[in-house]
Amino acid sequence: MALPLAQPAEVLRAWQKDDQYEKELAEKLSKLLPPQHASKAIPSSSILYKSFTTLKDLQTLGEEYSGIVQVDESYHRLPTYYTRLASIILSAFGESITHRLLSNLEKQIEQNGSLRPEAQNLFLVIVKTLNNIVPQIESIHRALSYIRGGPLQIGKTVTSIDYVHVRPAAAAYYAHLRLLGIVTLLHAFISCGQKIYLAKKHIEQMRELPNEVDNGKACVACLEEMLQPCVLQCGHIFCMQCCYGLLESCALCRTPFTKNTVVPLMNYYPGS
Repeated sequence: MALPLAQPAEVLRAWQKDDQYEKELAEKLSKLLPPQHASKAIPSSSILYKSFTTLKDLQTLGEEYSGIVQVDESYHRLPTYYTRLASIILSAFGESITHRLLSNLEKQIEQNGSLRPEAQNLFLVIVKTLNNIVPQIESIHRALSYIRGGPLQIGKTVTSIDYVHVRPAAAAYYAHLRLLGIVTLLHAFISCGQKIYLAKKHIEQMRELPNEVDNGKACVACLEEMLQPCVLQCGHIFCMQCCYGLLESCALCRTPFTKNTVVPLMNYYPGS
């Protein structure tokens, strides 16, 4: 006889407890790590915490508090060791891995000389948009978990891990959680729509650009007014936000550059 599925509120409560313990562990780890590696404390704490609980066939402290257990797609067995390991890695590094893959794809498109400029710009805008909406995808998944149940982490959903109750759950009314899910879902869709609209607008602006672009008046990378111009080693000028942001090679000649070689033009006014 299969155990009852865990209620969304119980899953959320367990996740909140585990998140609290992981943050406390990350805070202590950050004090032991050198300052330049302090940002690695958060994923490291998640790996450590779950390695001593989930990987050992044990409940996390949050799961024990809520009385729920991870199961595989049959809802009769615990997930296999490698399934649990994959879910832990995806939960800790999934977003950064996705960003890195999309950034590498963007570099390949930039360095592809066989593409026409119009197609290259179109693909770059699409990849940049996908890179920007990764947090919204996570919000959409979490909102669906609030509404219909299931794990809050995409890594567990990808590896077909769910939760069941091992002790009777207290009777409760979860309408408020479903309402939160609907509001979160609407907010995520609106954010995605705004980014898609900006990308479409960007494409239309690029189509209207002449073949010879005057980069002294507008930033060729973002097509915005160049309020804080910076010059690269190759001599081309872009706005400071692009130079110190995601841009890693010149958008005109594709010459790679590093952030420490960017020179701000403090007394230069584009278009003057």
